[in-house]
Amino acid sequence: MSTRLILCLLLIVGVTASLYATGYKDAYIQYEPVQLTEAEKQVLRESMSKLHDRYDPKEKMLTKQLTGWNYHTDAESGLYHEVRSSLNYAVGLLDLGEEQYKQRAFDIIRKVISLQDTISANKTSGIWPYYLEEPLATKKSPADWNWADFNGVSLLDIYMGHQARLPEDLKSIIRTSLIYAARSIQKRNVQPGYTNIAIMGTYVTFMTSHLFDLPEMKVYANNRLNNFYDYTLKRGFTEYNSPTYTIVALDELDRMKRHIVDKDAKPKVDSLYTMAWEVVAKHYHKPSGQWAGPHSRAYNSFLTPSIYGILKQASGGQIDLPGATARNDVKISHQIPEHLMPYFLSPQYPRTQRDVLAIDDPQVIGTTYLTDKYALSTANRSSLWNQRRPFLAYWGTPAQPHYLQVRFLHDLYDFSSASFYSDQKENIVLAAINFLTNGGDKHISIDRLKDGKFRANDLRLRFEFGNVQADQLALPKAVNEFHFQQLDNLTFGIQLFHAAFGDQKGYWEKGGDDKAAWIDYVIYSGAEKDLDLAALNEAVLGFRFHLTDTKSSNLKEVKVTKTADILSAVWQGLTVQVPVKPMPQPKNL
Repeated sequence: MSTRLILCLLLIVGVTASLYATGYKDAYIQYEPVQLTEAEKQVLRESMSKLHDRYDPKEKMLTKQLTGWNYHTDAESGLYHEVRSSLNYAVGLLDLGEEQYKQRAFDIIRKVISLQDTISANKTSGIWPYYLEEPLATKKSPADWNWADFNGVSLLDIYMGHQARLPEDLKSIIRTSLIYAARSIQKRNVQPGYTNIAIMGTYVTFMTSHLFDLPEMKVYANNRLNNFYDYTLKRGFTEYNSPTYTIVALDELDRMKRHIVDKDAKPKVDSLYTMAWEVVAKHYHKPSGQWAGPHSRAYNSFLTPSIYGILKQASGGQIDLPGATARNDVKISHQIPEHLMPYFLSPQYPRTQRDVLAIDDPQVIGTTYLTDKYALSTANRSSLWNQRRPFLAYWGTPAQPHYLQVRFLHDLYDFSSASFYSDQKENIVLAAINFLTNGGDKHISIDRLKDGKFRANDLRLRFEFGNVQADQLALPKAVNEFHFQQLDNLTFGIQLFHAAFGDQKGYWEKGGDDKAAWIDYVIYSGAEKDLDLAALNEAVLGFRFHLTDTKSSNLKEVKVTKTADILSAVWQGLTVQVPVKPMPQPKNL
């Protein structure tokens, strides 16, 4: 090779390295190297400091102590090495930019990628296990296909944000891993109803296909974005009003806004981003500082300090709630659209927010009544899975918020086979709960009942009051009494007007801990025994609820009619009808 040719090649390599170091842009995508401010570095440094002690230098992964049942894993207790958290840790170490942690980050990336299934013939090709100790080839619980999406996002963060620092062989390893993950996403082809993964997978396939020039995948990613946009314009976000997944959607749409510049795709991404903020704005309850329901999926009944931090940052400091904390991923920077700021700063109350959450027949309708004292919300049909919030009230202040949530518990864990139906007008609710013979136990789909059979030592309906002490609550004197709870100058009226579960005779009791108090209608509590929903001629609970800032009530009685098949209740212009016998799962639950 001539000296001149060598010099030309070196020049090309140098120019390419320089381009990668300063960023990249074409007609479709763009990215820049991660460059954090000192304030952002300090936030990230504090976050990383909490993880350093969990790093195992031998296995080059973060550890986690498991203490109970978890989705998608066989493990219940012990020390395990986490895949996704380890990769997120590596992203943070690289973003921080401190030389002392660079090699650690590289070691983690290599180790985590080595755990990916790269056998194309395998069903799980392209995804990862949850833990080092639970490889995909031998795990009994279902694999989590979302790991291709989540880990794909992290690998894109690394590949695009740290080109100048990555060793060449590691770039090649990441490239191969991303292609496997993106192909898994494409093969799975999640439909637009799975909101957060539909967005995330679109981002991973769009960016991967353009980074590595994969023509077929480019077409797929573009079509997927168009389908999601059209679907969401018509139906809204299927994972509706979710403090967990609306935030995930906003985060992924922010990534798209930063990295996708395609002239056809960008306006759609911007529109989806605004739609997601509309969901937050129209359900924000300023007096309590909470995100009113009903929620399709929520991991907590109160907003977390990190969501407070997002609202503060996205409003330029105008929404400043107590305890707000900066988020760990400092690269994400949200901005609330200006036309939505009045919902947060100067809302008009009282106001009813009514949303069609699922347009299929039968529709799912969400009703949220917001006042300057409280917010009360319901979904007209849902389940009582622990991530659902079909009945939820908030009151109090941002410094001391409270909630009321309705739950149905099997062995003190939320029973997913309990279905919820309701009708709401402003501050009154008529509701009923029945049961599915093929619904889930702890999860709506992973651990479905077989023919309605399960074992239990406890079954109960719970009215849970967050940030309330048990001695503040009163018990009904009789099973069907319309009784009142007086809390913070509000009156909570509750009547269990119908209660049937086979031949079980229930009773009321109350309890509490340092986070909440509750009144429970106990259906059964005792020695573990077999239960068979399919064998019950009747298993249905009905209650009415009234929330007011006055102590008087002139409400009429509930009119109940029951046949062998249907329980019908009418009250104050509200109506609810449910099957009395446990049945297979209908649509939209």
